[in-house]
Amino acid sequence: MPIFESRTDLHTTVDQLFDYLIRPANLQAIAPPEMQFVFVTPPEIISLGCTLTCKAQAYGMIQQLTYEIVELSSPSRFREKMVEGPLKLWLHDYIIEPHSSPEKVTLLNRIEFEPPGGLLGFIVTADKILEALDDGFDFRSKALKKRFPTP
Repeated sequence: MPIFESRTDLHTTVDQLFDYLIRPANLQAIAPPEMQFVFVTPPEIISLGCTLTCKAQAYGMIQQLTYEIVELSSPSRFREKMVEGPLKLWLHDYIIEPHSSPEKVTLLNRIEFEPPGGLLGFIVTADKILEALDDGFDFRSKALKKRFPTP
């Protein structure tokens, strides 16, 4: 099963970053513009068991995806699981790792996924998904560094 990981070092606290990430409006704001990523009636703050439905452009089509928050350990991690969408499996962990300095953290995004089956699986391969994730999380990392700049 393919796994993608992205690490971003940020100048902020664990609590501040967690508070930022559990707000869907903020996740939408750090998405690459070409994704046209938008949540459909999201809660203000995510909670364990809540569902998030979004629309995003991928592979030339607007996809509607639904995720459930299946784990939430404040203030250091949460996990979303795709419950509706084209992939066989999608588990996205947001893990905030503190540094020895209280004003520095690392955000680890870890995504375990399985590409779609059938004919779509010939087009949307694991390599294509990994490439898209790499590009998307590079954008997210830069956006987060602008939001939490080094003094």
